Amino acid sequence: MSSAAAPAAGRRPKRRGRTVAIVLVVVLVVLAVLVVVAEFVLRGVVDRTVASQVEQSLPDGSTGTVDAHVSGVVIPQLLRGTLDDVRITSDRLTVEGIPLAADVTAHDLPVDGKGAVHDVDGTVRLASGAVKDLSKYSPLFERVRLIDGGVELRGSATVLGFRIGYAADGSVTAQSDGRGVTITPKTVRITNSSLGLKVDDIPGVSDVPVPVCTAQFLPEQLRVRSLRVTSAAATVRITADELPLNEAGLRTTGRC
Repeated sequence: MSSAAAPAAGRRPKRRGRTVAIVLVVVLVVLAVLVVVAEFVLRGVVDRTVASQVEQSLPDGSTGTVDAHVSGVVIPQLLRGTLDDVRITSDRLTVEGIPLAADVTAHDLPVDGKGAVHDVDGTVRLASGAVKDLSKYSPLFERVRLIDGGVELRGSATVLGFRIGYAADGSVTAQSDGRGVTITPKTVRITNSSLGLKVDDIPGVSDVPVPVCTAQFLPEQLRVRSLRVTSAAATVRITADELPLNEAGLRTTGRC
């Protein structure tokens, strides 16, 4: 009987070893599932929290909703206290009465909402219907309309005592300091044809740069870097080396 009992005793350590291995595998699987679930839940919470904070920080009178998405694995970033890359978008936003769409990426966003984000880079898109309202911010023209590659300005000027209505096609460029854009009228057309005038140049209108301040629509630290204009929309690239996350940094707009 002793010889039969020996093999049985020898098999117990192997069975125990297999049991321990199986338990370890199950534990690891459970932990992995919990991490995935936690990542999924936390991502949703973080995205919604960031979007809510951005909405609350918009200038007074702004309307619309904002979406936010944190890139990469969220848990290590939360433990570190900084979100590497956050994309913030809005398809329908109204700021200072101007409807627009925005797509912005910010780097190094503090989890506690204190401090500043860095290397902000994004685009703001204004539909043609929204751009016409910008004429009220310049006394030099009465109406503005997008065309491919630029804008059409409409207004009037006094020449030799006659009040002449005109439409001028102009190019649009970002100012070097990033605080505004410059419209330079080129081709000029007379719109009150009863005067019987046909001219391609009106003193004080043709080739005279018209500055338009865009800083008043954006947080003070943001700058306009480039524009792409079609007859349907104007797409503006904006950047900031650093954007404070306090009320003063986000709600205070710039000036020219």
